[in-house]
Amino acid sequence: MILKPKILLKLLLGLNLLFLAGVFFYKELSFKTFISFEFGFLAQNLIILISFLNYKNFIFKAAKNYDFTQRPLQIFTKKQYSLPKIIKFIHIDDDLKPKFKSIFKNALAFFSLFKIFAYVFLIAGFLFLEFQGLMSIFALFCAMFVTPIAVLIYNFLIRKC
Repeated sequence: MILKPKILLKLLLGLNLLFLAGVFFYKELSFKTFISFEFGFLAQNLIILISFLNYKNFIFKAAKNYDFTQRPLQIFTKKQYSLPKIIKFIHIDDDLKPKFKSIFKNALAFFSLFKIFAYVFLIAGFLFLEFQGLMSIFALFCAMFVTPIAVLIYNFLIRKC
């Protein structure tokens, strides 16, 4: 699947306006509803964008260490026959316990400074709007549905192309 960010951005902005109009139709047309809706939309997309960039960088760093050389095709090699060997298996239970180094490496892939900043932005903005009396929970939750629906429509459109 080829990523087409322009289509996704147009879809996000179009659905943002459509859902905002729906919220204004259901609730009253007010600054409180508008700011809550747009804050929820911005905060959610900021978290998604930073997570995407973080995982993308993690994958690129891991791919630098990987050797992509293609092995030659062995179509015409003759099969070598050898006598069967007796193999003794040893039961080791430690295979399922991850090592501290791999746990730390995977945790760094999940947690990053910018990702934590995005979550702090969400919480601080939520508290700011609540203490200023500008919070509309209905508008905030409606804004949270814009991105998943846009991604579903985007996947449907890309598969049809």
